[in-house]
Amino acid sequence: MNRVNVFPSWLQGHFEYFLDAIRIYLGVGLLIKGISFLMHPELLPQLDSSLAAMVPYVAYIHLIGGAMLALGILPRVAAIANIPILFGAVFWVHLPRIADIRAREGVEFSALVLLLLGMIAIWGAGPISVAQFWRKDRVRPKSSGREWLDDHADLFADLIRIYLGVGLIAKGAYIVDHRDQIFALVNNGTNIPFLLISAAHYVIPAHFVGGALLVLGLLTRWAAIAQLPVLLGAMVFLASPGFAALEQRQSLEFTGLVLFLMALIGVFGAGRFSLEGAEERRHAFRPRILTA
Repeated sequence: MNRVNVFPSWLQGHFEYFLDAIRIYLGVGLLIKGISFLMHPELLPQLDSSLAAMVPYVAYIHLIGGAMLALGILPRVAAIANIPILFGAVFWVHLPRIADIRAREGVEFSALVLLLLGMIAIWGAGPISVAQFWRKDRVRPKSSGREWLDDHADLFADLIRIYLGVGLIAKGAYIVDHRDQIFALVNNGTNIPFLLISAAHYVIPAHFVGGALLVLGLLTRWAAIAQLPVLLGAMVFLASPGFAALEQRQSLEFTGLVLFLMALIGVFGAGRFSLEGAEERRHAFRPRILTA
């Protein structure tokens, strides 16, 4: 086998590392979030609903659940414990203020984390986890459910790819409909060079074309890599300057998470549930027909 193709081929057969990287990233993020809430309880949202009694426990659930996710200790339990918090953040904290662009980002961020936690609740932990070492020490027959999950790790990665692709298309449409609002946000009290304002025009085609390619699983790595300059620029020039503010910090966290996921897709590419995967299966099947 050509050495150039060895690494991509290895990645295509090891999407469990893709999922483990996400679990560890989310775990560390929730751990930091929990510490932040403990040190600054005023950052916790004030709710006038039945969920208000749960607010004081959010920091501890994030802290403990985040550590468990990062280490891969009872990851399903940790994910399930955090799911109600993210569900409440989407529907009770951010969605009522969806007209505000920052609240809209809050919905997008919380919904994305909710999706990833749901996948972890199903998938569990892969090879980079305490749970995996525990399974190795305990010799027991592998369940059919676990075997199916191991054989379909790329399914979860493909769902994330498609979700992000749809999100990019929706984001591009939102920018087109709210250009004045976006440019006001970009130039809000900052002295940003004209070149960066001009570069903002790159965002719309990058989101539309890149999002469509990600959904289809076509030129997947290139589509993901094309988003990296946009996300890096958003982190440096939009989110970072106002890091002290809660909503700005959340914007930075959201952009960082999407940047991380795009980088993973840029490395691993698309799984079997994609046009690229279909083309690879077609080429693999053709020699069998010719030699039959």
